[in-house]
Amino acid sequence: MAYPLTMPMRIKLQEYGEPIILQTENIDLYKLAEVNNHWRRTLGLPNDPIQVEDIGNGFLKLRAKGITGVVRIAEIDIEITPKFLNAVDGSWQIVLWRILTVVEGGYIDDNLTTASQLKAMPMPDLLAEIFLSSYSKGAGRGLPRCYLTEEGAGNILRGKLDITRLSEWVINPWIVPYIADTFSDNTVIARLLRWSAETLATTVRAPGRSRALREIAASLSHVGKRPPHQFEAKKICLGPQHQGLEAAKLIGQLLLQGVGIHHANGEYKLSGFLWNSDTIYENYVYWLCRRAAVSRGKRISKTELKFGHVIKGNGDRLKTTPDVVFYDECGVAIAVTDAKYKHLGLLRPKAADTYQVITAGHVLGCKRVSLTYPVSIDREPTVWLVPSALGGEDIELTALPINLMQLALPKGQDILIDIIGSWLDS
Repeated sequence: MAYPLTMPMRIKLQEYGEPIILQTENIDLYKLAEVNNHWRRTLGLPNDPIQVEDIGNGFLKLRAKGITGVVRIAEIDIEITPKFLNAVDGSWQIVLWRILTVVEGGYIDDNLTTASQLKAMPMPDLLAEIFLSSYSKGAGRGLPRCYLTEEGAGNILRGKLDITRLSEWVINPWIVPYIADTFSDNTVIARLLRWSAETLATTVRAPGRSRALREIAASLSHVGKRPPHQFEAKKICLGPQHQGLEAAKLIGQLLLQGVGIHHANGEYKLSGFLWNSDTIYENYVYWLCRRAAVSRGKRISKTELKFGHVIKGNGDRLKTTPDVVFYDECGVAIAVTDAKYKHLGLLRPKAADTYQVITAGHVLGCKRVSLTYPVSIDREPTVWLVPSALGGEDIELTALPINLMQLALPKGQDILIDIIGSWLDS
């Protein structure tokens, strides 16, 4: 089987950053519209994730909005850096992966990424490197197997007699139709791994990775070529002896989500894997807060708060939903934080954000509240004392910057957890 030697054009965008100018003839606008439509529906975005502006004379502008990841449009790879990471630093892909392993429900194994700390590595190559490491680690004892029910016929009865085919038995009484359970490795995870290896092999830039991926696919040629449905893949549960495959499974699930417009037609070509940046950041901050709380014997929750009573006219109670509420050992609310996927200005947070978190603190009786912002360099928190002119207690509001580029360091997760923990202890 021959494989093309030409590599796709690679375009780098920063989310909400400056647009890039491209010749109209270099991109398939019809496929771009299809991809935009797919990801807008999948991620629930209000607008197209890749904005297109025709500037005339055969040129157009491309700009990314509200998403991060990589998407392929014909022979062009568009790689989108989230606005909260430093695109100049080549380790941003690894930082994003470590965040995604938490957000997507996976686990973090530093051994899967330490060998791939290469500057400016394309996202598909990074995922391929992690996939290869995970497969090597998890398949050492063989892949998971399961019992599959199959129909058969022969001189010996295996399993049980298939009464639905008794007419065949009457015609040939020496051939017994049966239904038997066989122990097989043609499982959902095996089909997912084979398809993932084949998909990544056609996407990565490094020939060595492509060759290694094809070898994995060839070793799984005895299992079904068609990948499982997304619902099947989401239900995969690995046993203790196969936990090493967790990262490979997660990558396969992400790839399945990204096949998009081609999936329904049976064409399993990679159309990309994109994430809603706002959701990623909010879920990641929740995870950090939970780890910080547990380490201090506390717990957190995210629930809707209803407050205020209608004393005149028609209406319902007021409500607000803070991202994270911290509770002590007795179940008493002690602090509130909101994850803000916004740029932290030099002077103060936006008014609407401060109103929301101060309201939650007032309703819950928490004297300590914060707004958690993503940054790409270290920055000190800013603290305001908000007095009450109605005789209530003062509230301490903190703008808490979280430098997510710390995740490029081996102990980066612990550093971020300690930042939140230190605020909680203060």
